[in-house]
Amino acid sequence: MNLDEYTAHDGVALAGLLARKEVTPFELGRCVVEAAARVNPAVNAVIELYDEVLGALPEAAGAAPFHGIPTLTKDFPIEAGRPASFGSRLAQGLRADTDAAYWGRLRKAGLVNAGRTTSSEFGIAAVTETRLYGATRNPWDVTRGVSGSSGGAAAAVAAGIVPFAHGGDGGGSIRNPASFCGLIGLKPSRGRITGSPNANAPLLGLATGFFLTRSVRDTAALLDACHGPDAGDGYEIVPPVGTYQQAMERRPQGLRVALCTRPWSGAPVDPEVAAAAATAADRLASHGHHVAEASPDFDYPAFLHAQKIIWAAHIAAEIPAIAARMRRPVDDRTLGRSAMAAYRYGRALSAAQLIEALALYDRVTRQVGGFMTAYDLLLTPTSTILPEPIGTFDPDRAGIDIDAVFADLEPKETFTALFNATGQPAVSLPLGRSAGGLPIGVQFAAPFGKEDRLLAVARQLEEEAIGSRGIWGQGLPEIHAAHHKEL
Repeated sequence: MNLDEYTAHDGVALAGLLARKEVTPFELGRCVVEAAARVNPAVNAVIELYDEVLGALPEAAGAAPFHGIPTLTKDFPIEAGRPASFGSRLAQGLRADTDAAYWGRLRKAGLVNAGRTTSSEFGIAAVTETRLYGATRNPWDVTRGVSGSSGGAAAAVAAGIVPFAHGGDGGGSIRNPASFCGLIGLKPSRGRITGSPNANAPLLGLATGFFLTRSVRDTAALLDACHGPDAGDGYEIVPPVGTYQQAMERRPQGLRVALCTRPWSGAPVDPEVAAAAATAADRLASHGHHVAEASPDFDYPAFLHAQKIIWAAHIAAEIPAIAARMRRPVDDRTLGRSAMAAYRYGRALSAAQLIEALALYDRVTRQVGGFMTAYDLLLTPTSTILPEPIGTFDPDRAGIDIDAVFADLEPKETFTALFNATGQPAVSLPLGRSAGGLPIGVQFAAPFGKEDRLLAVARQLEEEAIGSRGIWGQGLPEIHAAHHKEL
């Protein structure tokens, strides 16, 4: 199998080839190595490939659904024994103690962890630019960023290194990189992907692991493979009726869709971004869905203040534990300035402030939940801006404090972070392109637990691009493994 053939297939198609013995896992591993060698010098998405894993891939497919397909995981603790540096010098050399429960399920389903991708430091900044690994660049335009924190995953998938890659989302960290790189990025409902063994849902319920993909069917197949509670979880989310792969094929009809293009923060929206969301609404209307402009009403400044407290409290607890384990000081040599700002703010907080912030999130969740009783979907831009030039939001600039950290996040997380608070599922779909050829993502949020609805609508829109070149008819980015040129 050559790279043109490899990159033309999504994960489900590769699994089909494996099942029919038309390709082997070892051949796929060779393609991953060749693709990374071709494009990674330009995009800086892959930290390392696990040579011992790729060299040991078998010549025969396994019986599990993914049959031995290699993929990449984020630089966070996912698989026991693997490096997990959180994009930080402080944690450099750290290794995961245990498997994430959902990763264990994916491995049983046939996925192979073949390497790790870059991340922003401790997932804080919405850029993938760190002291440890430098800047990850956008395959569509290498002068532009990939957002964060799952920026390496997005660049690796968009550039054709793997058909899908693992990420995590605590405020938009799957959806914004997907938007910037022209991919599908689903943040499942809280509890759909267990945080076991360390939590029911990580980051006080805000974060979840999942994947960035090139096709809806890959998203559905991956969710089928890893969703559900683990023993000891504090609550169990209602399971889907049937499989997500079945759900995506159930054509939705007459959905009530709220269109909101005015950011709750008041941040300006790039006109091309707003136009992409409006065009997506028109496309839904053409399928017989009912679209009306509407928005949930909540106190955004209070919400933002609570977000700062919850995130900083989490960082303030996590960093000393890692520093003690790695026997390193917490200082300006080991932490970038955005991470240090969050750490210092968190250390000054009281327990009462954290409880008040969580209570505010509960109130916002009720308000948004009430709004969603009148709608089946909420449609928004994913980010308010196009992919920005590298360095625009430098997370390591002098003088940055907690307010500046969140001001940097605002253009990207104005529309996304709300659904980490409410726990609702939300997905970014590659439905727009700028005049300059940059991808524009459009976000769809559904009521709690309704991933099946998001997948069905996504599939309905995806079908319009079947047969077109690239992901959803976008063509291929400038930096792509299928291009026959040395980079």
